[in-house]
Amino acid sequence: MVFTYHVGVSDEPARDIDDLATARTLITTLQDELARVQRENVSLRHQLDLLCQRLFGKKSERVSPDQLRLAFAQLANEPRAATDPIEMDSGERPGPGRRRRVLPTGRRPLPPALPRERIEIDIPETDKICACGRRKTPIGEAVTEKLEYVPASLRVIETARLKYACARCHEGVVEALAPPQALEKSLAGEGLLAHVVVSKYVDHVPLYRLERIFLRQGVDLSRTTLCGWVADVATALTPIGDELRRQVTTATYLQTDDTPVTILEPSGGSRKGRLWTYLDPIGRQVVFDATPTHERDGPEAFLASFAGDLQADAYTGYDALYATGRIREIGCWAHARRRFVEALTTCAPR
Repeated sequence: MVFTYHVGVSDEPARDIDDLATARTLITTLQDELARVQRENVSLRHQLDLLCQRLFGKKSERVSPDQLRLAFAQLANEPRAATDPIEMDSGERPGPGRRRRVLPTGRRPLPPALPRERIEIDIPETDKICACGRRKTPIGEAVTEKLEYVPASLRVIETARLKYACARCHEGVVEALAPPQALEKSLAGEGLLAHVVVSKYVDHVPLYRLERIFLRQGVDLSRTTLCGWVADVATALTPIGDELRRQVTTATYLQTDDTPVTILEPSGGSRKGRLWTYLDPIGRQVVFDATPTHERDGPEAFLASFAGDLQADAYTGYDALYATGRIREIGCWAHARRRFVEALTTCAPR
């Protein structure tokens, strides 16, 4: 990465300055210009360091507790010399009185809730006869456990609803009622629907990969079919989503943030949408709300009935909610902390 800076130089010869007042005015003007250029240079260098840190530096904002403890200790002991540079130790060492946590070693036992399949291995019949001629008796067993994986499999559930009629009258046909289904007239059972939705949204397996996985198991399910099932499941779960939204918005303190998501267009292109998170840390509930844009309409619609404290970033889309007086703004410590971390990594000690 190469940065160049071009300074224009006038070809005109410098004029002789005979007037002392004019010379002093020119010197003052040049000093002001030099100070402005120096301030601009410091600002540009800070922006360059910050950009390099974001591109090539570590993403973690973790700071050694010993580093902060040393800095604040020096400030407390020497309050008058607070403007002097502070040498901070970047090494992480356990402080006095702190014991390093000893992690358990060895193999951990397998969960007892897992089903067990017992396999008995016996010795040959000839080895059961002692040299004295008597038959040996069992005195115990050596048991070892091994964790095994049973691959998931698809199966067809055939539901037969019996029909009855009078053989004499040939009337009054009665047929057993069909059991309730998550999706009426759908090929997929409830377990398969749950597997597709959990795989996509919890395990982050795209539908095209699920299509290939099912094809390896001998079933051809297109992405169009899988996508239709996901949409139908979302519609069936709408009442549950509405109830979760109602419970979250009845709280008096919420935390919110958003993240960009890529939305595929039917024409083949894509655009950036938003996935909003609304967390009730006291009630320990969270609801996600997806919007096609980053406009303020999304938070305004979701928080239409909410009244209380909202902890969020400095997104201007929340300003209209704060202006009503129904919602009070609370700053986000994570965003405030980020500026201190940036200053610690890009600015000189002072």
